[in-house]
Amino acid sequence: MTQEKHQRDEIDFREIARDPRKWFAYSYIYILLVLLGLGVYYVWNLGAVGKNAVTPVVIRDSSAFARDIPLQRPRSLPPVDVLKAARPSDSMRARGGQLYAANCASCHGEEGLGNGPAGLVLNPPPRNFHSPEGWTNGQKVSGIYKTLQEGIVKNGMASYSYLPPEDRFALAHYVRTFVPNPPEDSPDELQLLEATYNLSSGVSIPGQIPIRKAAERIIREHYEIADRVRSLAAQTMEENSRTEAAAVFEREVLDRTRVITCFGPGTQQIADLPEFVRTVSADPIANGLRSSVLSLSEPEWNLLFQYIRELK
Repeated sequence: MTQEKHQRDEIDFREIARDPRKWFAYSYIYILLVLLGLGVYYVWNLGAVGKNAVTPVVIRDSSAFARDIPLQRPRSLPPVDVLKAARPSDSMRARGGQLYAANCASCHGEEGLGNGPAGLVLNPPPRNFHSPEGWTNGQKVSGIYKTLQEGIVKNGMASYSYLPPEDRFALAHYVRTFVPNPPEDSPDELQLLEATYNLSSGVSIPGQIPIRKAAERIIREHYEIADRVRSLAAQTMEENSRTEAAAVFEREVLDRTRVITCFGPGTQQIADLPEFVRTVSADPIANGLRSSVLSLSEPEWNLLFQYIRELK
C-alpha cells in the first residue's frame, strides 16, 4: 500500500491531465533530446564551405609576378633635329597614340581626363590634359618633353627617359591632341631644349643584363674573392716568422682574413704608409689587428704595411 501510494505521488497522470502545465516537469528531457538530434542532423548535412573544408586561396606575393629585365646590348640612337621633331605629323601622332595606350592611359585615362584605373589611388590625381590649369612645365612640346625626360617627383609622375627621343616627341604630340588650342614653341625655346638635352648629338643607351644574371655574377665574384682571401690567410700561416716583416704581422694579427679583406689584394689599396697607420689606428680590432699595434715603431709600421701589400 505504501509503495502504491509512493508511485501515485511520483506520477499521477490524472492530476497531470487536470493541470497540463505539469507536463513540462517531465518533458524537458525529451525536448533536450529533440534539440540534440536536430543539431546532429544539421552538422551532418553541412556543406564543405560550412565545415571550413575548402582550402583557402593564398594570394602570392606581388613581387613573384615581376619579370626580369631583358638582355639588351649597348646601342646608339641617331641625332634628332629638334626643329623638325617639334612639327607634328600624322605618323608621329599615330606612334604617340600607341605609346600613350601602353604607358599613360592606365593613369591619365584613354581620353586624357585623368581618370585611369591606376590613378584612382594617386594624390594628387593624374593630370587632366583637357584642363588648361596647373601644368608644371606647360603645354608646349618643349615643356611636355621635359616632363617625359625628367618626370615630376612631387606629383608622382615617372620619368620616361628610357624611351628614345623620337618616341618622346611623338608622345608629346599625341598628348597635345587633348589640349584645346595648344600653344606653340618659339625657335628660341626649341633651341634651349636642344641645348639642354643635346639631342643633335644622338643618344647612347648602355647595355643591360637580367637582374638574375647580374646577381649570379656578383655572387660568383664574391666566392672567388673569398677563396683568394682564405688562400692568402693560409699563406701567412705557412710563412710564420721567416722574415722580420712576417714576424711583426704574426705578432699583431688578430684575424688574418679580416686584415687581408681590408688591406690585401683586390681591395681598395691604401695609398701610403701614413694613410695605413691612420686607418688601422682608428679601430685596430675592426681591421683584424690587436690593439698593441698602436705601440709599433715607425720601422715596424713600415714592415707591416709592406708585408700586407706584397701578399700574392
